[in-house]
Amino acid sequence: MGLTVFAFEASPPCRGVFITLKALGLEYELKQIDTKAGDTRTPEYLEKNPQHTVPLLEDGDLYLAESRAISTYLVNKYAPDSDLYPKDPEARALVDSRLFFDVGLNTALLHILKPLKYDGDIARSDAAIPALLDLINIFEAMLAKSEYAAGDHVTLADLAIVANVSTAEAMGLDLSGVPKVRAWLDKIKQLPCYEANVQGVTQLGVMYKEGSTALRAKAQ
Repeated sequence: MGLTVFAFEASPPCRGVFITLKALGLEYELKQIDTKAGDTRTPEYLEKNPQHTVPLLEDGDLYLAESRAISTYLVNKYAPDSDLYPKDPEARALVDSRLFFDVGLNTALLHILKPLKYDGDIARSDAAIPALLDLINIFEAMLAKSEYAAGDHVTLADLAIVANVSTAEAMGLDLSGVPKVRAWLDKIKQLPCYEANVQGVTQLGVMYKEGSTALRAKAQ
């Protein structure tokens, strides 16, 4: 039995897993999940994942939620010698640290996107933008110390963080004040595995811009 991923393609955490799978050359079956339609709340899905979240990895008898846990599992099981998740304790700790940092990036994004998607609240969405930009400024400071997110080569930290930073770019947020982030993003976009991010990030960027424009027009 092969790998199955339950996911919503526009979701940044799902895209982080897609990028990792492509980087590792792993084949998988994608099962599209519509969160607004309640696909994550069915008894069958809740049996597999009580958190009712995406992405969800199925690998034999294992059902694993949390995108960063999925990515580290995939390397540990299928590519244990990969530099994407180094074995050296200090190097791995730095990757883990950046993966935890990425949780904050995604949470900040959700605080922008959810008010639009579920409540139609443009003011609350706009009010959440500075928190995301603050975190991107912190990432800029991190990149002053290393070429990539967790050292001098690409790791899982880059593959996770790029899903969120590229989303900010696709939404049209101003990244002109973070030149190191811009240069880093341009480099990650050149990786073959980045292809797995393109469709979903484009979709989410359009969803945000169209939703924001529609709400602003309605509010006038």
